[in-house]
Amino acid sequence: MSSFLPAFILICAVSFNAILAVINGHVITLARGHVILAEVAVYAGAFAIIVFRADRRMLPWLLLIFFIVLMGMFVSVGNGEFNAKYIRDVLVIPVFIMLGMTYQANTFSRPFLVLHTIVFLVAVLEIVSPDTYATIFKILEYYINTRDFTANSFWNTESTLFVSATRPGERFFGFVDWHRASSIFLEPVSLGNYCVIATILIVVCWRELGMAARFYLIGSTLFLLVACDGRLASVSIVVVLLSVVVLHNISSRVSACYLPVIVLFSAGYVRLSHNYGGYDNFVGRVAGTINALSQLDLFALMGLNVRAAENAADYGIVYFILSQSLIGVVVIWLTVCLLAPGRTSTSRAYVHAIAIFIPLNLMVSYSFFSIKVASLIWFLYGYLSARDFAYETEYPGDRAVTSPMMGSVA
Repeated sequence: MSSFLPAFILICAVSFNAILAVINGHVITLARGHVILAEVAVYAGAFAIIVFRADRRMLPWLLLIFFIVLMGMFVSVGNGEFNAKYIRDVLVIPVFIMLGMTYQANTFSRPFLVLHTIVFLVAVLEIVSPDTYATIFKILEYYINTRDFTANSFWNTESTLFVSATRPGERFFGFVDWHRASSIFLEPVSLGNYCVIATILIVVCWRELGMAARFYLIGSTLFLLVACDGRLASVSIVVVLLSVVVLHNISSRVSACYLPVIVLFSAGYVRLSHNYGGYDNFVGRVAGTINALSQLDLFALMGLNVRAAENAADYGIVYFILSQSLIGVVVIWLTVCLLAPGRTSTSRAYVHAIAIFIPLNLMVSYSFFSIKVASLIWFLYGYLSARDFAYETEYPGDRAVTSPMMGSVA
């Protein structure tokens, strides 16, 4: 039971939008307020578990919550309006880190396999029978009822799938003739992000998995990647796997440099290539982000032009700064990168991997802030941190750490 509840809350956080879509399509018509209430219920469940199992090692994350709320109030006062969404966007980080710290099982492989199988089976249904999938979830109706979408917002008005599931132009994986799958995430971008995190999880849980589970997870993740036509996800997976091999013996604190380095590298590339955006591909989206970033003035950097964040959905790092201020971004990023214990090669590899993936994601979208995938990222961060703390307690002062995946390292 002690391990069941945190895992259950995590699965609810990942899948509650799919559940609400079914309710909206077959039980009662929902509105935006119902989605907010469902998310509040997820956070309330997480907080209840955290309070019941509070630990002194959670103090830095409680302080981060206090900082996030305080910064949110400052931004609200400075802009003359309050928007809880901007606080919620980053509140997922400390809340699910602490929830992950309460997960007391020796391995995360079991809930991962359960969640992954749900995602995989729904995606298979979606590809094999798109009409059945559309009938079950009625995605177009759900987003029109609960978001600021209209029927005209959908590129293919004859489709009942998400707006980007039938984007114009060729697929990235052109050897299949499928629409872009979404599974329980209801939209393809989050499924692509999930594929990256699933890849990291396979690496983290590798030694805890049997041979059959390894083949299943690798094969099904490849299927999901092709199904969602994940352009950024494919690039991110290659980079993340290389980083795990190269960086797992290097202190995770080095990861604090990745965000500014990736932004600077992207800016240099855009400047040298004279690409100023406007194209719906990875390079064009990056160029657009750098162009938007270069136009931020002092007030925007201080979080005093937050209304502009509403138009920055394709420019994740710009949205991050506008909604949190540059100070907020720096504090949140440094807290995540510098507070990870990093006692095992597994936990170090994980921090390196997410600290590379997150900036890559922020260069083309703000999907990183969605609880559907962010909850999984930060839950595992907290779980690995707690496992490192347990090792320190059992072997104080011992610098030789046996990683469940990569063996004994210094």
